[in-house]
Amino acid sequence: MPHDNIRHAAARTARELSEAFKAHGCTVQVVPQGPVNGQMFLIIDDPLTGYEAQILTAALTAYTGPPPCEECRTIKRSRAMAVRDGNQGMAMAMATAMGVHQRVSHG
Repeated sequence: MPHDNIRHAAARTARELSEAFKAHGCTVQVVPQGPVNGQMFLIIDDPLTGYEAQILTAALTAYTGPPPCEECRTIKRSRAMAVRDGNQGMAMAMATAMGVHQRVSHG
């Protein structure tokens, strides 16, 4: 199922963020949320202290790379829409386009 990869990535990121918070003596409850337009997001229900915000920023920096380029974002959005609409042909075409783009532009 195409959403399994996103779910696994989200679970891994949530676990890593939780571990980063715990390493600094903070507690966190992770509540998985589904992706929107192919992008994952994080919801924090309680206001963060300055210290917690610094930990979160450091953790996100450690676990993520630079933001994707505009072409990467465009391809990801197109693929997400195709998956959402059940258009397997377009989803496969966008996956191929991403692979080509990654090799040509970021390889």
